[in-house]
Amino acid sequence: MLLLSAVFCASCAVQITPDTPGYIDAQDYIPKHIVNTASSESRELATASELEVVGQWLTAIDDSLGFYIDPQPSGLTWYKNTLVSISDASADATQIKQLHFIDPHSSIVTKSQPYTIAPNVVDSCFTQYLLTKPDLEALVKDPLSPDSFITVTEDASTLGKLSPACKAKFSATHSTSYPTVLVRLQLVPKSSDTGIQAFANAPLQVTGVRAVQFPMSSEVGNFANDGIEGLAIVGEQLFLGLEKNMHNQARVFSTQLHDAFWQTEEFIAVQDTYIDYPNYAKTRPNPINGLETFTWNGQDWLIAAARNDNELWLVNVNNVTDKYKVKLKFIAPNIGASCPRLSTMDNASLEGVAVANGVLYAVNDPWKKNYHKNIKCEEMRIFYENSAPLLFKITLEEVWQRAQKL
Repeated sequence: MLLLSAVFCASCAVQITPDTPGYIDAQDYIPKHIVNTASSESRELATASELEVVGQWLTAIDDSLGFYIDPQPSGLTWYKNTLVSISDASADATQIKQLHFIDPHSSIVTKSQPYTIAPNVVDSCFTQYLLTKPDLEALVKDPLSPDSFITVTEDASTLGKLSPACKAKFSATHSTSYPTVLVRLQLVPKSSDTGIQAFANAPLQVTGVRAVQFPMSSEVGNFANDGIEGLAIVGEQLFLGLEKNMHNQARVFSTQLHDAFWQTEEFIAVQDTYIDYPNYAKTRPNPINGLETFTWNGQDWLIAAARNDNELWLVNVNNVTDKYKVKLKFIAPNIGASCPRLSTMDNASLEGVAVANGVLYAVNDPWKKNYHKNIKCEEMRIFYENSAPLLFKITLEEVWQRAQKL
């Protein structure tokens, strides 16, 4: 993902320096619309406009291609001064079932070993699916364990198989035929290394699974590829962002984590938060594809990535009627003599968001059907045809300067 231009806003209260996570000296990438917003008039104008966000290509640590081949990032979280992502089922086979560690300064990436299955999960109803090419969507750091993460399955309609006993046990999903499954991943980092090198080829293991039961009243519907796409944490409360329900509405559910949470694979009944997100056309889905929480002025906020609308949606956790949106315009850097230095993207498909140290980080999950529409010059064709993702970042200060009340 690429850098957000707002990182360079001269008037932002959160100042970006060479010591700030994610800092890159890219003054040449400052969009012309970024102006001093000291006056109320200019601040009002900025609020009404799109926020141009300039990105940076993810690059594998062990190659010189200049891009990261088809990882299909489906989630993003912050861990030990590093960004961590996970791949969905549409990723290249070399990228699945691993954690990807992104240096927030350079966007260089390394990855863990593919996960193995812990002895306590070997006989689970869901191990068969987890050993195929699972559709893992979203990622969050487990607050109850230092080196554990939580991800979630989405579309298991093709590869997921349940025995008759398991099918009977997990039939009451109130959603898809194959249940949504929360998955706990345990990492074993290399203690002698620092930065992303500490996680390169580190062992990873599935140590827990929990099937999710949705409230019947929420009318989630049986949409295998429109399930949970975002996870976020406030304290020990886990939020789950649903792409859409039967009424084309994005929904957010929650449950409480505790020490015994992963000691069973039985259904966990999640609760509807009754957060209503905008649906402008009323007849089409407005999915949310990434979820994160952050604290601002003493309040906990949920921030959702709305990929179909190129927007961020912000909701006050303690007052769900307190909502804002930020309209985004994505810019990609180009490489090559015949290319302009920057190009406005036709589509970015934001999917993962994470917040750390006053900075919002985001990664895109290239939409293979449409990603080629971003090609503006031949030198960049290889990037888009290989579904190379970008890293974006922006200060929370700039997010709020552009936020519009919903």
